[in-house]
Amino acid sequence: MSESSATASLVYVVDDDAAIARLVSVNLAARGYRVKQFSEGKSVLDCLDDDAPDLMILDIVMPGINGLEVASLVRQVSTVPIMMLSVRSETTAKLAALDLGADDYVTKPFRIEELLARVRAILRRSAQSKTVGPSSDSVFQYGALIIDVDRLQVVSNNRRVHLTHHEWAILRILVHHAGTVISSRQLLQEAWGPEYGDEGDYIRTYITRLRRKLEQDHRKPRYILTERGLGYRMIEADPKGE
Repeated sequence: MSESSATASLVYVVDDDAAIARLVSVNLAARGYRVKQFSEGKSVLDCLDDDAPDLMILDIVMPGINGLEVASLVRQVSTVPIMMLSVRSETTAKLAALDLGADDYVTKPFRIEELLARVRAILRRSAQSKTVGPSSDSVFQYGALIIDVDRLQVVSNNRRVHLTHHEWAILRILVHHAGTVISSRQLLQEAWGPEYGDEGDYIRTYITRLRRKLEQDHRKPRYILTERGLGYRMIEADPKGE
């Protein structure tokens, strides 16, 4: 399904392997996406302010600044979704990328249909996070932590906290199901889409990221609790008016 040129999402494809970069770029363009192709990381950082992407597909191993460094630098200034590409399939490599703020991790070689499905899922979630309408019940308070899930605002101890799209997706699910245990699989499929299901490491990493941002001591969480063998539970918010 293609998009009109006026509304088409812009995807950065960043890979020094010309064959893979072209494969991904051609298939994205054929489905109506706008594409900018890069062979190294510095050009991406230079271009980010002038023509901000809706999604960045980023190879890890590149000359000069590697993909992990690019992702870390991008996360300091932008919440744009990032999909990492790598030949490394071990869990430690995936966790390192996710911990730096990546939204997804695809191992080479990959099926182009799978990559395109993940692109659609990420962009769909990103668009949904931007179009949630205001609600009278959108603000939840947990002591010094205030979460406005409709306006995408979090304040902790009078300090504004910035979250990525998937951090918001997970937090919104937990807040709206406060007091209820949500399994990792349910969190994954609601936050990333039905195309996902076996990437449990994603949830563990993102829960850790949320705790670091929201909890006073992420090693002793008070708000987002782990129910071993079952999933995660957000405590219930303070009663309204208190």
